[in-house]
Amino acid sequence: MEMRGFAKRHGTGRVRSVIVVAALGAAAVVGVAPNAQAGTGCTLTLCSTTVNDSAYGVTAYFNWCRGGDSTGDSTTTEPKCTSDGDRQKTQNLTARGGHTAYNQDWDAFRVDAGWCYKVKFIRTGQPEFTRTYDRRGKSALWVKVADNADAHVLDQGTASCP
Repeated sequence: MEMRGFAKRHGTGRVRSVIVVAALGAAAVVGVAPNAQAGTGCTLTLCSTTVNDSAYGVTAYFNWCRGGDSTGDSTTTEPKCTSDGDRQKTQNLTARGGHTAYNQDWDAFRVDAGWCYKVKFIRTGQPEFTRTYDRRGKSALWVKVADNADAHVLDQGTASCP
């Protein structure tokens, strides 16, 4: 079965877990750990992705502009920086399955002003977790998706939080 089809059907987190375990095993034999990568040339195991499983659109951001943050951390300041020579860009993710490219490193997504998003984060080799970002009556929020993580926007709403 093609890797992309497998990842889409079974969740990239599990596929990444298998690949990371294999990569770490190989690194242990050679004595070198793989480096995290950013930009358009990252490997499957070190890219961050956003997947829209909800009924409404989501906007992904290519760069995250603050240091020291982890997956799920957020800011009310729109990221407008350049990182590793790559200018900031956005991608609109269509409802029910839109996603950033699995072979690119997309570092953030926006929770729109007036909306509440329920998001599941899947990180290779670490526990999954779900967070709710309630921006009803508030400005937009940008959320970090660190290397080696997938953010799945599960649901969105304006009247109540999903």
